[in-house]
Amino acid sequence: MLRRTKRLGEPDAMLSAADVIAQLLDARLGRARITLLFDRFCRLLREAGLPLDRASLSLRHLHPQLIATSYHWDIESGGAAEVGRKHEVLDQEEFQRSPIRAVFEQPQVIRRRLEQPIAAGDFQILSHLRGQGYSDYRVSPLWFSAGRHNVVTLATRRSGGFTDQDLALADATLPAFASVAELALQRETGRTLLSTYLGPRTGQRVWDGSIRRGQGETLFAVVFLCDLRGFTQLAAAQPLAETIATLNDYFDAMGGALEKHGGEILKFMGDALLAIFPCPHAAAHDCSVAASALAAARDGLAALAQLNERRQASDRPRLAAGVALSVGDVHYGNIGVADRLDFTVIGPAVNLAARVQGLTAGLGEPILLTREVRHRLAVPARSCGTHALKGVEGLTEVFAP
Repeated sequence: MLRRTKRLGEPDAMLSAADVIAQLLDARLGRARITLLFDRFCRLLREAGLPLDRASLSLRHLHPQLIATSYHWDIESGGAAEVGRKHEVLDQEEFQRSPIRAVFEQPQVIRRRLEQPIAAGDFQILSHLRGQGYSDYRVSPLWFSAGRHNVVTLATRRSGGFTDQDLALADATLPAFASVAELALQRETGRTLLSTYLGPRTGQRVWDGSIRRGQGETLFAVVFLCDLRGFTQLAAAQPLAETIATLNDYFDAMGGALEKHGGEILKFMGDALLAIFPCPHAAAHDCSVAASALAAARDGLAALAQLNERRQASDRPRLAAGVALSVGDVHYGNIGVADRLDFTVIGPAVNLAARVQGLTAGLGEPILLTREVRHRLAVPARSCGTHALKGVEGLTEVFAP
C-alpha cells in the first residue's frame, strides 16, 4: 500500500505514486529542461518515501558529436548534472564493464545489494558505490515510444536497501517520467538538429515558426564567402574518403574562426562556405561588425596555415583559400519549392561577394574587401585595382587589408 497523500509543505509531507505522476504531467514541468525535470523527479520520489540518495539517467539521442547524454543526481549536489557522452565512449573499458551498457544492449533489470559480498568479475562501479556507503543499486530500462529504451539507475544508503514497496513506487512512476522525458528530449534534439544544419540563429528562427516560402526579413549584414583553391584537381588526385576528410579539416579551420567572432554559417557549397555577420540598421556605419568579419577571415586563414603544417609533415598537399567580404542589405529567409525550402541570404551583396571572391586567386590575395567594407574598417587597406565583374554594373574597386 502506497502512502497517503498529504499537503506539500507540511514537515512530514509524503506523496503517493498518483501524486508524483500528477506533478510530473504538470504542463509547467513539461516545458523544463531534462536536468530540471530529472532533479524534480528524484525529489518527488524522496517526498513519496523512497530512500533515494543517488540516481542517473542515460538517454540516447541524435547528435553530431554525442551518442548519449547522462544525467547524474545525488541528494547532496542540489541538482542534476548533465554530461555528454561522445561516440568514442562505446570503446572505453569503463563503459564496456558497466551495467548501463548491459541494459542498453539487453533490456533487463539489474539489482545489486551492496551490503552483500560483490562477486568477482562483476560490474566495476559496484565497489565504488559500496565504498561510498551505498547499500542497494538498481538499473532498469526506461521505455520510450516505438519500443525504444534508455536507462535509469537508483541507489540508496539506507541499511537494508530498497524494500519491495520502494521499488513498486519507482516502477509505478517511471512510465510517466519516461513520457515527459521523451518530450523534453525530442524538443532538445529538434533544437540541436536545427542548429547543426542551419546555424544557431537561423535554427532558432525556424523553430520559432519562420517556415513559409518567401518569409524572411531584410538584414544589413557583412557577407563572408570563402572558397578552397584548386579543389577540383585535389579531389581528382586522391580517394573520396581523403577528400571528405580534407574538406572537414578545412571547414573546421574556417568555421571555428567564424563562430568565435559571431558569424553565422549559412551553407556549405562543395568547397565554399557562406556566412553572414548581421548588423543592426542603427549601426550600419559602425566598423565593429566588419572588424569581426575581418578578424574571422584572418583567424581562419591562420588556422588553415597550422593545418598545412600538419599536412606537410605527412606529405599531403597544402591548402589555399580565398575570402571575400561585402556588405549591404540581404533577404534573410526561405526560398525554394513548396515542400523543400532553403533558409539563406540573397541580394546584390551576396552576388558581389561571389564575384570578388573569384578575384582572390588571380590577384594572389587571401582576403579581398569591397569599398563599402573598407570604409567600415579602422585598419589600413591597399587598393588592388578596379575590375569588371560579371553581373555587376560598372567597375568595382577591391582592397586587401
